[in-house]
Amino acid sequence: MSLAEWNTESRPPVSVLDRIIAILDAVKESEAPVSITELAATTDMPKSTVSRLVAELSGQRYLERTDDGVRLGLRLFELGARASVPRRLLSAAAPVIRNLCDATGERVGLWVQQGTDMVSIAAVAGRLPMLPTRAGMRSPALTTASGKAYLAFCADPSVLDRVSAPLVDEAAHHFRDELAHVRESVVAIDEEVSYPGILAVASPLLSIDRKVLGAISIAGPAGAMDAERVAPLVRAAGNTVSRRLVAA
Repeated sequence: MSLAEWNTESRPPVSVLDRIIAILDAVKESEAPVSITELAATTDMPKSTVSRLVAELSGQRYLERTDDGVRLGLRLFELGARASVPRRLLSAAAPVIRNLCDATGERVGLWVQQGTDMVSIAAVAGRLPMLPTRAGMRSPALTTASGKAYLAFCADPSVLDRVSAPLVDEAAHHFRDELAHVRESVVAIDEEVSYPGILAVASPLLSIDRKVLGAISIAGPAGAMDAERVAPLVRAAGNTVSRRLVAA
């Protein structure tokens, strides 16, 4: 049962968020553009309330007004496309993650950018039991290998500005130089900066138009894992995932 149907069978939506979701749900359930009158009847809200909220949602592109009524706006489709990225990455990366873990015995992770952090959407445990493998783990993009791999190929300067905002003068220049090196080598390294005793190596995941979607990383004990040895493996893994994304 949809939220709109639930609302009509039990009680009208109370909070503003309830009302907005009820309207969006009602528009989604309709196969054709729906009128304000129909939305008011479906959601059990006054027409004046529905008209005001529809106007605000249309202004933000969540809804679109047409001659025939109201339909879903482009902003929802944009958000839906972004939400599909983790699923596409997981599907393309799953066998690659397992192969890389089998080849090295180390922890392998799949990451996407969110704000100033990198968020784990998948991980396979290696010989570092102290590192969590749950999805949703957050790490700072500024210092992690996955973050630097992502930022080096990020085309949105505002993202890089937000992440590097804490840096000043020489540290900021050094960070920019490091990202330039990552672009050349297609590999980023974090030597015990984010987590003491842990070395991490990462490579970006790119779409067919070379847009960065995330990063794949490997992490192991700093004294036992050789960055130069695993870097080609991580870079190859990133290339493989990128090719699988293109072919999907």
